[in-house]
Amino acid sequence: MNLRRKFLLIFLAVSALPVLIVSLYTYSRYRRLADIQTQQVSENILAISAAHAENSLETLSHITETIYLPGIDHRSILDDLKSYADVSSVSDEKIYYSNEKIKAALQNYVYSNSYINGIFLFLPNGLVLGEGYGNDGSVRHGYNAPGDIWYQTTASLNGKTWIYGPCSKEMFIDDLTPSLSFCTAIYGTYDHDLAAVLLIDCDPAFFDLAQVNPLPSIAELTVLNEDTVLYTTPSVIPEHSDVLEYEQPLSVEPLKLHVSISRKMLHKEFGITLIALTAVMTTSLLVVILISWILSRNLTRPVVTLSEMMQQPEEFPDVSALPYFNSRNEIGTLYTSYQKMLDDKNLYVKNEFENKLILLDSQMKSLESQINAHFLYNTLESINSIATVEKVPDISVMSQALGRMFRYSIKTESELVPLSQELTHVQDYSTIQEIRFDHRYTLEMDIPDPLRAVRVLKLILQPLVENALYHGLKYCRTGDRILVRARQEGSSLILSVEDNGTGLSPDDLARLNAGLQKKPEFTALGQRKESGIGVLNIHSRIRLYYGEPYGLRLDDQPEKGARFTIIIPVLE
Repeated sequence: MNLRRKFLLIFLAVSALPVLIVSLYTYSRYRRLADIQTQQVSENILAISAAHAENSLETLSHITETIYLPGIDHRSILDDLKSYADVSSVSDEKIYYSNEKIKAALQNYVYSNSYINGIFLFLPNGLVLGEGYGNDGSVRHGYNAPGDIWYQTTASLNGKTWIYGPCSKEMFIDDLTPSLSFCTAIYGTYDHDLAAVLLIDCDPAFFDLAQVNPLPSIAELTVLNEDTVLYTTPSVIPEHSDVLEYEQPLSVEPLKLHVSISRKMLHKEFGITLIALTAVMTTSLLVVILISWILSRNLTRPVVTLSEMMQQPEEFPDVSALPYFNSRNEIGTLYTSYQKMLDDKNLYVKNEFENKLILLDSQMKSLESQINAHFLYNTLESINSIATVEKVPDISVMSQALGRMFRYSIKTESELVPLSQELTHVQDYSTIQEIRFDHRYTLEMDIPDPLRAVRVLKLILQPLVENALYHGLKYCRTGDRILVRARQEGSSLILSVEDNGTGLSPDDLARLNAGLQKKPEFTALGQRKESGIGVLNIHSRIRLYYGEPYGLRLDDQPEKGARFTIIIPVLE
């Protein structure tokens, strides 16, 4: 079994068990939380429904209290009721004003509660005050309430409310619709004699719990008068279902609120959470597997790569380019040690090879040094003397300039020379070429005096002037002027050679710029190129001597010629 597979199995074993434990613990916690939430939801439904039912019953209590409160004339409805004790003083006008007073006092309750059908006061002498409101119902003429069982039952409760119905009541004219009536005996404030029986007739939907049921699809709300159902919401719970049941007594005895909730349907409401939990658990397991695979792959990849490199080192020439090389851990140490081993091997091979090259180059220089330089100097002096005797000044000037160029070229005291000597070498070259081309071009120099003492690498300007003459001026066929300039920018010396020829074609410009971007490289021993001391060679020499960012730059000037710029550091 390879290393990567072993790591994968280890990671899966380490990570799968915690995920499984956490998943089981989370599931059990969810079940417990679901039970708690079920209890809370049930209690909330009971509390909301009870509050709404109590609010409806409180309206009935306010109506009863209004009977005892004094009105605008400082007389209460109860005071008017006492005046009816003397039957001889009862008149239709008095009954009319009493009904109007009752209507004015209680109409706000009627208008704000659409389930109230009417409010009536049944006096012990058989007289009836009040009227129906919702449908303008009224008590039939000749009805004797004191002789009816509901009246007698209410009077016997000493002020407690008695619920009559829901049922149809023959006391009302043309109204056989079942209704729910709340009956309360009204007593005198001081003598405690029965003054009347208050009957508030309501629609059976008086409690209207359906509008406050937050879960109408799983909960049934019922108001009971002992075992009699006064109000219930639509039945939504199937038979033989697992039901949660709660009861709470209301302020009006013996009313109580009964709440039935389907446990299965309530748990179904939490099913989305269970699905989400299952999805999270499954996703976590998949993520663990993926992470384990990624970790095993990433942890073993450096070792596997190093193993492949050691087996086939020729396919990995640069170990430092790999991302593991700079790692600050044991992997980085392995790669660094392996790279050091390769570097030591390559350095050994390189030193042995370069030592042999140096030996061969020394032998070549030894052969070249056997040429007697004085023989060349004496020959040029002889040519100069003959030209002077024969009165041929151009030959004399050319031989003197050529001799100075030869001495300057083979000068080996230092690779660095004052800029003034490099300019003199350029001037000697131009002198020969001006005579050759019958003075059809001019060489101009714009060199500040302080810069003439700056030391530069020798033989970097003359090849550029030669290039401008041959390729820029086309041997004086396309231009007649070469300008050499020098300036200082900060710590850099800027030398430029430009001509007024036709310039470079886009292909030549691209080719030369591409050549300037290449890294300097060795050539075979003894190999010579036409551009050996040309533009590219100057750039390579400057780069090898001064380093980056120094070197040569080529700028094309359309319709003005070409310009080569040398950038080197200022060395006093």
